Amino acid sequence: MTFRRPAAGRATSRDVARAADVSQALVSRAFSGNGRIAPETRERILKVAAEIGWRPNALAASMVTGDAPLVSVITTRLSFEWRAQVLSHLLKAFEDWNLQPLLFYADSDREVDRLLAETISWRTRGVVVTAGSVSRERADAILSRGQFLAALNRPGNHPDAFSIATDNPAGGAAAAELLLAEGRRRFLVLAGPTDSWASTERTRGFAARLAQAGLVATVWHNTSMTAGAGKDCAARCLKELSGSLPDGVFSTNDAMGLGFIDGLRSSGLSIPEDLSIVGFDNLPASDWTPYQLTTFEQPLDVMVGGVLGHIQAHQSDEAGEPTACSSQGRVGGDGVIYCAPLLVRRATTRRTNNE
Repeated sequence: MTFRRPAAGRATSRDVARAADVSQALVSRAFSGNGRIAPETRERILKVAAEIGWRPNALAASMVTGDAPLVSVITTRLSFEWRAQVLSHLLKAFEDWNLQPLLFYADSDREVDRLLAETISWRTRGVVVTAGSVSRERADAILSRGQFLAALNRPGNHPDAFSIATDNPAGGAAAAELLLAEGRRRFLVLAGPTDSWASTERTRGFAARLAQAGLVATVWHNTSMTAGAGKDCAARCLKELSGSLPDGVFSTNDAMGLGFIDGLRSSGLSIPEDLSIVGFDNLPASDWTPYQLTTFEQPLDVMVGGVLGHIQAHQSDEAGEPTACSSQGRVGGDGVIYCAPLLVRRATTRRTNNE
């Protein structure tokens, strides 16, 4: 029987075994060095493999043995620029630490539970969740397999999960404090969907601080937290609130705040003379000349560093040890490490006499 050389890039270990007249198990031993194999047999197998252009898939082999440096990463809505920034920071850190991401993506946060279920069938070291919410049942299923579970900028909802996030309520409260210090008294909040954890927490902190001053804000929820949504809110504001326009606007992300500014350009209103605007995330566009948006920067490096520290501790069987990043934020009753956002002052708010 004549052996046909497979097309370039299509050779398999079975082709090597047939050409060398050995079993696939011997081919595996020849390349892994595990198990007994005669030197002359190994030499023949390596020679045949080179001739037909086959090399073992190191990642596939390590998946079988459980040695793969794979980490499942769950994300959604990469059109949301902040989410893209999170993923970029995380993947760069993985590269530095010689970890390989296995990305699970969906268009909606509502699909995160399904993505979490899919990770169970993959032999990875653990799961990093950057979107949506984690149910206790899913967390149990992941952790019971000896994997880690790390939730970035959201709760892990399990005592054995690692969770680190921006202190969103504190950021919202600080935004309210800033606008109150300017003497603002009529407030509008541009919020995200009601199931958006971060936006809801920022809105809650903002409203709580206003309540202390005996004031309330109008809150508009948007199904998408985009510049287009912010522009639509500006048009709605000019139409529905023309008799009593807000003089303080808090956008729970920068994208909506930037769109709101664009939507006011032909209105004759002046920022910050007529109204001040505060955003959240400190996107690059916030510093562009047409905007100069006052905003809050999330401590992304600290949060990603916390996740990587937890992964390292898990691999060293030290997951129960306190993490260094816990000293950089408060630990909430939900077990989440909350890190304070940084105020970035720009031209959409005005300086007060105390500054």
